Amino acid sequence: MPQTQPDITVIIVNYKVKEYIANLLNSIDKAESGFQLQIIVVDNDSGDDSVTFLKDRFPEVEYIENDTNLGFGKANNQAIRKAQGKYTLIINPDTLVSEDTFSVLVDHMNNNPQCGAAGCKILNPDGTFAPESRRSVPTIWTAFSKVMGLNFLFPKSKLFGQYYLSWLEEDEPSRVPVLSGSFMFWRTEVLNKLKGFDEIFFMYGEDIDICYRVQETGFHIDYVPDTSIIHYKGESTKKGNLKYIKIFNNALFLFFEKHHSYKYSFFFKVFIYISIWLKTFISFALTNLKSIGSIASDLVLLNISVILGFLIRFKFSYEIFSNIQNLKFLWINLLASIIYVFVGGMLDLFRSKKDSISNHLKAIVASYTGVAVITFFVRDYAFSRLALIFGLAIALVLMLAFKLIQINRLSGKSKVTGRLKRTKIFVVGDEDETSEIKTKIHSRPDWNYEVVGTVAVRENHEGAIGTTSQLQDLLNAYEVDQVFFVLKSISYKEMLLQISILQANKVVFKLIPDSMDFILGKSNVEYLESIPLVEVGLAYSKGINQFLKRTMDIFISLPLWLCLFIFLLPLRLFTKTGKVEVNGFRFYENPIKNKWKNRLLLFEYVLAGKLSLVGTPINYREKEESSIKHGLTGLVQINASRIASSEEQENHTLYYLQNYSIWLDIDILIKTFFNRISTLHELQDALKEAN
Repeated sequence: MPQTQPDITVIIVNYKVKEYIANLLNSIDKAESGFQLQIIVVDNDSGDDSVTFLKDRFPEVEYIENDTNLGFGKANNQAIRKAQGKYTLIINPDTLVSEDTFSVLVDHMNNNPQCGAAGCKILNPDGTFAPESRRSVPTIWTAFSKVMGLNFLFPKSKLFGQYYLSWLEEDEPSRVPVLSGSFMFWRTEVLNKLKGFDEIFFMYGEDIDICYRVQETGFHIDYVPDTSIIHYKGESTKKGNLKYIKIFNNALFLFFEKHHSYKYSFFFKVFIYISIWLKTFISFALTNLKSIGSIASDLVLLNISVILGFLIRFKFSYEIFSNIQNLKFLWINLLASIIYVFVGGMLDLFRSKKDSISNHLKAIVASYTGVAVITFFVRDYAFSRLALIFGLAIALVLMLAFKLIQINRLSGKSKVTGRLKRTKIFVVGDEDETSEIKTKIHSRPDWNYEVVGTVAVRENHEGAIGTTSQLQDLLNAYEVDQVFFVLKSISYKEMLLQISILQANKVVFKLIPDSMDFILGKSNVEYLESIPLVEVGLAYSKGINQFLKRTMDIFISLPLWLCLFIFLLPLRLFTKTGKVEVNGFRFYENPIKNKWKNRLLLFEYVLAGKLSLVGTPINYREKEESSIKHGLTGLVQINASRIASSEEQENHTLYYLQNYSIWLDIDILIKTFFNRISTLHELQDALKEAN
């Protein structure tokens, strides 16, 4: 604790967002600007190691640890009672401030003695202006305009745009009725006069209530756009969760009941109550449309496959369409759909943020297996086994194709099985930091990121492709998907400026805090430390996995070998070509020129069990104790552009051994095919090195 009275007390309530708070505290440290700060973090029973994590990094901060989740207002009040600063900042954990934020707002307060609270410009993670930076007090009319979308249709209208005061320009200073609870800069005397937040609000609504009560004090509230912050919006809550939607809408009713109910009759209050709860269910449905759409699209594919399997089995004959008796088999579609939804729920297909192709395929197999078993016992509705086999094959192909297309349309994902192209990124920062970050990113075998270039903050450093002043042109030239800002190298103010300028590029911006051990995105935290690689209980060595791997090798290689054998038979009979040896394997010399003959040899080695379709590079001399086979492709081969050292190559190999599954092999094969990765070029390079 500082010996003198602090200038500013900063209050942060934490609920399971320790990494975001660490980032915020780093930005607060840079914004200190000679002010004495008292920082209080209230942990609302996060149930993790949040307090330990933060205490190790920021021991000077005061911590209040609650053993239950008291809600936003009550937790803030605990800290407000301890506030000693002339000013008190109530700030969300999932924000960060600029270097000039404190100085700008303190100057404004000093120059405007009747200003009781102030807010600043709030930016979304993509650099766009957040309209909640300033709002009005909700009334029946403003709520109606917002619910009906009139405020978005007529944003410049003072009649319809009252909710967000959208007729005001984002850089226009003004007096406003309500500030966002994510950032409220108070005179502490005013906050104490108001006795803090009203604790009847658990979460949401308390910011509107306290701002509404400011009019009772003789002070006013100002919007000061001369400085800005970034708000990640709701990272400490799950906005699609029915519980939080109910809390939000109930808060609106509490506010209405507290401040406006005396104006209206009982029947009108009942109408308002019913309307708010109706909005709760509509909001829940809208926020979960993605999950509903995912279930619906999966079921459409499943039912198409069942119908096509039936039609193929009976050769699309006219009798199928004319015989009404065949309609009784529509119950098979219903049965398969029920099983799919049930199994999909068990596999968490419809709620999980992870996109798992393998789980969707497992659910398909389970659906058809369930139908086959049930129809075996219900003889009156016995269904053609051949039709089920055709349907299963079609379903697997359709689902695999659909999920590949769906996954490859996603952006911002670092670890997505089935993503065919790498996520291209720029790292913005100084030479030492960007070099270290690049190494850390590329050493992660489970990540899909590829650093295509580093961007210097000021003057070009060695290896940088340009500076931040050229970032706009560089993004267009390299078609980059994401930009990582190393906050150890760039000021928050400059970073916010760049994000604001580049918002139209549809690029994802992420932050790497001063500690440089994790990456912050809009809705996720990714740790940069190398993953633990322990050669104990390796999945690769399990008997069932070895059996499945060998079965897949034969199943795929045999038909390809037969086709090549027949096609190349005349060529092999009438031409002679010398052979060369690579790491114990003999191939036709000049691998690229004799590519088809060498491909035939590769499949022969796979069928003989000397090679696998997926394994280590053929020219890679692995450790003697490793049982992994060489392969036509593999995790190392598809990540060759990212691997810069033998240690990184070893990490990828160990990751493959430790995390092996048949689905990982399938994912590698798909990426190999679509990215045209060739074993023959590997052989060609090995021969050049040998010579």
